[in-house]
Amino acid sequence: MPSLAARLATGDPSAFAELYDACADRLHGYLLFRLRNPEAAADVLQETFLRLVRAGRKLRKVENIEGYVFRVAHNESQRWLARHKRHQSTDVPEIAVDVDCGIENAEEAEHLLAQLDRVSREILELKFYGGLTFAAIAAALRLPPGTVATHYRRALEKLRHGLEQKRP
Repeated sequence: MPSLAARLATGDPSAFAELYDACADRLHGYLLFRLRNPEAAADVLQETFLRLVRAGRKLRKVENIEGYVFRVAHNESQRWLARHKRHQSTDVPEIAVDVDCGIENAEEAEHLLAQLDRVSREILELKFYGGLTFAAIAAALRLPPGTVATHYRRALEKLRHGLEQKRP
């Protein structure tokens, strides 16, 4: 049986439906987090899938289709942010904080995440908001899987250390 990427490369409509069903919800959540705008997230999600349709035969070479889709979505969200930069704040985006996570408010979470480097923040976004595996994150960010795992582990350690310093 041909891989999903190979089926997508032939323009198989059922392959696009399968891909959409498999990752649209997680992709939308990731885009909502990145863009902070429901309409923009929906538009960028649509543009992501249009780009995949237009990619055609190029998709045949894709090894990790999930990572590739998130890479396309990431690039599209970057384009959207660049076009709307003059309307955006330069602050670190707000973070949705789970009530049980031990962080008193979103400002503390934002402060802790702002201390991370860009790559580590992106890895956490893809892991938590996109629900991706390390292999898919590696494909999305074009990094070796070991590097992704190291950034993830170090980012969690920094966040944990920051939380411990905040506790009485």
